[in-house]
Amino acid sequence: SKKRIRKNIWKKKTYFSIVQSYSLAKSRSFWSGNEHPKPKGFSG
Repeated sequence: SKKRIRKNIWKKKTYFSIVQSYSLAKSRSFWSGNEHPKPKGFSG
């Protein structure tokens, strides 16, 4: 019930922060001249 909902919210927050940090790192590597190759399995 309530505990479950809270867990889902926490999961969403964690996922969002992961996506945010990934996109940040991607843009950072882009600005530094694409010196870091893309990890296999990640498209886009």
